[in-house]
Amino acid sequence: MAKHRMTLTLEAEEEEAIRAAADAMGLDLSAFLRIAALAEVARMDRVTQGFAEIDRLNQAAEEAPAADMPESSPEQTSAVDAFLDAADAEAARRTRGAAA
Repeated sequence: MAKHRMTLTLEAEEEEAIRAAADAMGLDLSAFLRIAALAEVARMDRVTQGFAEIDRLNQAAEEAPAADMPESSPEQTSAVDAFLDAADAEAARRTRGAAA
C-alpha cells in the first residue's frame, strides 16, 4: 500500500510533549503519531457505535406524532418543575462556590 504524507501544526510545547512520549515508548515520531491517531479513530468508532441505539431511539421519539405522547398530569408537571428548580439552584450554588 502506498504511503501518504500529512502535515501537522503544533505549538512548541505540544511538539516537545509528543516527542518525549514517542521517545519514552521507543518509537519514532511518525510511528507514534500513526498509532495515536489510529487509536483515536478506533475510540471514536466505539463511541459512535455505543450511541447508535440511543441516537436511533432519539430520532424515533422526535419523529413520533405528538398524539402518541401521553399527557402529563398537573402533579407530574409540578414535580418536574420542582426537580428542575432544585437542579438550577444546586448548579448556581456550585458555580458560586467555584468562583469563590
